[in-house]
Order: sequence, then structure tokens, then C-alpha cells
Amino acid sequence: MYQIQSEYLFPTQVVTGQLPDFQNIQQPLVDWMYDYKEKNNDIARISNKGGWQSKSKEVFTDKGFKPFEKAIIGCVNELCMEFRLAQPLRLMQMWININGPNSYNVSHRHPGSILSGVLWVKQTAEMGRFVFDNMDNGYRDALLLTNTDVKHLLDHKMPPEYVPMYKDGTMIIFPSGLTHRVEINETTEDRLTLSFNICYG
Repeated sequence: MYQIQSEYLFPTQVVTGQLPDFQNIQQPLVDWMYDYKEKNNDIARISNKGGWQSKSKEVFTDKGFKPFEKAIIGCVNELCMEFRLAQPLRLMQMWININGPNSYNVSHRHPGSILSGVLWVKQTAEMGRFVFDNMDNGYRDALLLTNTDVKHLLDHKMPPEYVPMYKDGTMIIFPSGLTHRVEINETTEDRLTLSFNICYG
């Protein structure tokens, strides 16, 4: 008799947190983001389709960011500690995303960093959901073509996508290699987020 064991390997850690008293800094933060865009209107074209993304990836050095530095960088540091990595980490990049009506972001990853994150500044589901894609779907589909008996296991263990729960002031940090995207903004308002990358320090 064969001794057989089946395992599901490598779960992915994703950490979320809520900035305390975010309502006290939300509007000033929104104002700074629009002010930054007006003064630095150069646009980066990476994953964004139709939206505006700051060309500078060091907006945390802007003097207008100073009033928010303690709250935002403090939250970044607290969430990073949950990963319990052996080496110290540092904030490498941060940029502004403003997705207007009909804007979205295609599936992408963040090469060159260890962890990446997003702070939702002004966001509703109708403005475009943030979605993690399960890139194991090709493997799952190949199995389903040859063995329908595994369908219930695969649907349970490997969902095609994951949409985190969030509200304004929520921060999420995840491994930079995790594929993600932003769905189309179906409202008449702008969707505002701050994104960032973290590397070993």
C-alpha cells in the first residue's frame, strides 16, 4: 500500500491596519495630493490606464507631506513588523494615485522591492475595487480539464481572486510579487490612494 499525503503549500501573508483618527487628516491629505498634482503634473504611465500617477516615487520627501508623516510612516512601520523579517526594512518609494472616472490599473507586480502597500485615502467599491489575482489559475484550469473530481478542492483552496475589506484610512501591505489590479472607476469622483514600496534597509 502506498503512503500518500497531499498538501497545499505557501500561503501568502497580507497585513492590514487602520490609521487611528484618520478622519482628522483625511481632507488635509486629499488637499495636499491635489496640490502636489497641480505643482508636479508630470505623469507616470506604468499600470494606470486613464488615471494620474505621480512621476516622482519620493513624494514622502515633499514638505507638504510632513504633517502626515508620523501617522502614515508610523502605520507602515507597525504593519511591517508583522512580517517578522530577519533584516531591517526601509521605505523605498511612495507615489500618489488619482483615478478619475473610467480609470483603472491593469494587473501588475512591483519588482525590485520586498513589500508593497496602499493607503486608501478616498475610495468606495464603485470607484474601482482593489483585487489580488491568483496566478495559479492556469494550473487550476489545467487540472479541471483533466479531472473534474478535484473541482471542489480547487475552488476552495485557490479562489481566482481576493478583494480585501477596506475603508478610507485602511492600509494594506503585501509581498511585492503578488499580482494585483484596480477595477474601473464607475463614478464621477476621483479615487485617491498612496502606494509605496519597501526594501531591505
